[in-house]
Amino acid sequence: MNKNRTALGAKTRLGIIVFVVLMVLEIIEYVIGVQFKRGNWPVLAILAIIAAWPIVWYFMHVHQLWHHEEE
Repeated sequence: MNKNRTALGAKTRLGIIVFVVLMVLEIIEYVIGVQFKRGNWPVLAILAIIAAWPIVWYFMHVHQLWHHEEE
């Protein structure tokens, strides 16, 4: 039981970290979009690609394609 609780705590912590990282990236994108009226699309495109990786990795579970958990 304690092992399951520890695993659940680690998954919850990872979920919170991913959430915080995405929120920080979104805030940065907003500030860049509001402050710089011209020529900001390359920076915003790079930030969007960076933000896409945690979404694909964590929420779409792409990491499970390479690391199968033993049952």
